[in-house]
Amino acid sequence: MLKRWIGAVHLLLLGLALAVGPGQRLPEFALLDPKGNLVTPATMKKPAVIVFWASWCPVCRAEFPGLHRVAEETKVPFYVISREPKDTREVVLSYMKAYPRFIPLLASDKDKPHEVADRFKVVGQPWTFVVDAEGKVVALFAGRAGREALLDALLLAGVELP
Repeated sequence: MLKRWIGAVHLLLLGLALAVGPGQRLPEFALLDPKGNLVTPATMKKPAVIVFWASWCPVCRAEFPGLHRVAEETKVPFYVISREPKDTREVVLSYMKAYPRFIPLLASDKDKPHEVADRFKVVGQPWTFVVDAEGKVVALFAGRAGREALLDALLLAGVELP
């Protein structure tokens, strides 16, 4: 059991070392919002939060209510991208009914959500990226992003908190 835990920690640390990190620009992507509008790093509203998740993920289920409260309080756009290839449009939209402030990003002719996760070098879920007005990552959370840490990251991104 200890060896498995140590292996998981090493994988997480390696993922953090490889992932898009603070100071870096967002990788290019082209996904659709639920209304069919193309969303790219250039067109997304910023500052913003990007969360990679999966419908089967128990940590995502536990974290989403708190993230959603932060989205409601701050009015910052939270773009959510499923990194699970089996999460269809219908699954994503059904799941997101409980979180109306989130903007789920869906497959387009140009990109699939799990391919975008690969470009961000995301190795698990949830992974949360806080982005400033220039499209640079100011913070990355692998696993749960605590409320206070997320609010601090939003301040770094230039968000005026209520």
